[in-house]
Amino acid sequence: MAKLWQARSDDSAGDNPWENGCREIDEYVKASDLKHWIRRQEAGISESYAKKLVSRLIDALLDLSKHRVAVRKRTERKNGLEYTERRLVLPADAEIPGEAGGET
Repeated sequence: MAKLWQARSDDSAGDNPWENGCREIDEYVKASDLKHWIRRQEAGISESYAKKLVSRLIDALLDLSKHRVAVRKRTERKNGLEYTERRLVLPADAEIPGEAGGET
């Protein structure tokens, strides 16, 4: 979890799955991108286990951040199919300890 958080702001941390948001969302990461990121970080993790780790990771981040981050579902379209994807969202107005306010 620390690697995921560090990847947001530290280029030396390597692979960064976070994407820039707009308006009220500062940054976000899709659950599917997070699953692939976990598999790239640790060799030998199956896709089904990585999916379980994503759920645990999101729950832990919500708890540790005291719900300063959020989980939102968004309907997307890929290959003509519509599906709902979970996103871990860092709202622009979230007060994250240790981070300067107003920076993106």
